[in-house]
Amino acid sequence: MRPRLTGPDSIIVAKTYPLLALFEAQHTLPQALQTDAVLQAVARRQAQRSYQVLKRRPVNVRRYVDSLVWQPREIRAIGQALNRLYLADPALHAAVLPLLGTAGRYPRYAALPDTAVLRLAWQDAAQGLNRIARVYLAGMVPRYPVVDSISFERHDAALAQAVRKALLARTKSSRRRPAAFYTLSLQAARMALRLNGRDEAARYEPLGAGLNAAPRAAVAHTDWARFPYSLILVPGLGPEQAGVSLDSLGAFRCRLAAVRYRAGQAPFLVVSGGHVHPNKTPYCEAVEMKKYMVEKLGLPDAAVLIEPHARHTTTNLRNTARIVYAFGFPADKPMLIVTDASQSRSIVDMAERCRKELGYVPYRDLKRLSELETSCFPVPEARQPDPFDPLDP
Repeated sequence: MRPRLTGPDSIIVAKTYPLLALFEAQHTLPQALQTDAVLQAVARRQAQRSYQVLKRRPVNVRRYVDSLVWQPREIRAIGQALNRLYLADPALHAAVLPLLGTAGRYPRYAALPDTAVLRLAWQDAAQGLNRIARVYLAGMVPRYPVVDSISFERHDAALAQAVRKALLARTKSSRRRPAAFYTLSLQAARMALRLNGRDEAARYEPLGAGLNAAPRAAVAHTDWARFPYSLILVPGLGPEQAGVSLDSLGAFRCRLAAVRYRAGQAPFLVVSGGHVHPNKTPYCEAVEMKKYMVEKLGLPDAAVLIEPHARHTTTNLRNTARIVYAFGFPADKPMLIVTDASQSRSIVDMAERCRKELGYVPYRDLKRLSELETSCFPVPEARQPDPFDPLDP
């Protein structure tokens, strides 16, 4: 079964909205979903609202986004319809069930009944698509506006024209017979990210290849009993000055971690940080830190993994926990976090910020070991995608 999406779009949707990616990858499911009267009615109403805005010249992008986003009552109606179809349609049930269980893509909801997980998975997708449209088309201020904002000025005519050209015909046809009920919103979100050059989530995938190929292969042959920690996490720090590839404090963190690695504290280091500072920088913190560790500090290439997506300290921790589960590290062995004293102090109090920004804490049993070191254990909930951060879901 070949997915309809390709390239960066396919990767971003798969990482951010696993439920919609499953629908897109199954040839029979969209057809089954298209025959449901409730789903079709909601999709037609959405398309009609959007068409009324897009057919006018000039297009008001903010009004278009207001017409496009899913309303709470629509999200509820679709969730109820999906539950009904899940219970009644054996093909849909068989396809979706692996996504919902304890080993699926929604571990935060694993204790809930299947129907509740399906409803929440759809709710996450709908609200996430709404957020992309609001931030990257309508210019809503994101949580971190310095590095995550829209690339266009308010009332930008080129943006309005691009939206109208890309979506008018699709919206018009969807008024009569929609494709899959989520298609219009998904197309708008994909277009918004492309127009803004926001493909960060798709870069460096698959994560186990490229710069991580050698260390990932080494994981299978590691004698974990020889080490007190599974890995050493080194959080990145992006330089604010354009043209600078590695911040001096980031290099300092690398040197601190190299000392611990050579002392046998862990068999691997994970350098964590994406394309963050300054905004839209061509340099990836993790890539530049690995270069520094291997080329300048002389550490083995097979000992240094990159985590090239994190944009904040919260996701340095979360994404490193994901690597533990994805690459076969022992989850019952603690991770060692090595950084400068200022960030180390902030990590000790990171739980509340994680709850606020991620909705949960992606680690357990955090301990301050020294001025420069903390330790913690990963938790399975860290594997769940964040639908509200398409740059690092």
